[in-house]
Amino acid sequence: MTWQLAHRSPDQLTVRFIPWLTWSFAAVVMYGVGTIAQPFLTGVQSMTTGEVVAIALLAGLMLFTLITGGQLGVCRIDHRSGKITVTSYGLLGRARQERPLADVKGLEVRVLRRAQYRLLVALRSGERLPLAPFYLVSFNDRGIRRIAEALGVEPEMIQEQRTFR
Repeated sequence: MTWQLAHRSPDQLTVRFIPWLTWSFAAVVMYGVGTIAQPFLTGVQSMTTGEVVAIALLAGLMLFTLITGGQLGVCRIDHRSGKITVTSYGLLGRARQERPLADVKGLEVRVLRRAQYRLLVALRSGERLPLAPFYLVSFNDRGIRRIAEALGVEPEMIQEQRTFR
């Protein structure tokens, strides 16, 4: 699940995509690692190979999850400067893309499942600019409507085919 926090001013819309479920999973894994490591850190018990492997696997799983789905996404539509800026912050650094609003042709909503979708800004060059670095989960379309209104386009729903490979 992702929180979509939107802030609107007269000439700007800023949407923050916060992957709270991914971060919650990482917190639970950190709690598990702490629970496994606690007897060893206090000196009550000596560490065995099994515990070291368990801690390494849990830490690796948490790191993989945070790298692939833990990025904070920020989309800023600024009518004063005439630009759309998409920034994602993650463990591997910051990625930023900026395009003129005049290049925006449409907003594509790629629906994977009933409540799981991806937002892409269609540009006149044929390029697709993803607004968030991951699929979003939402049970209403208020965020989609707000972004489409700020862009001045009508959202186009596209049903994606799921592949099991």
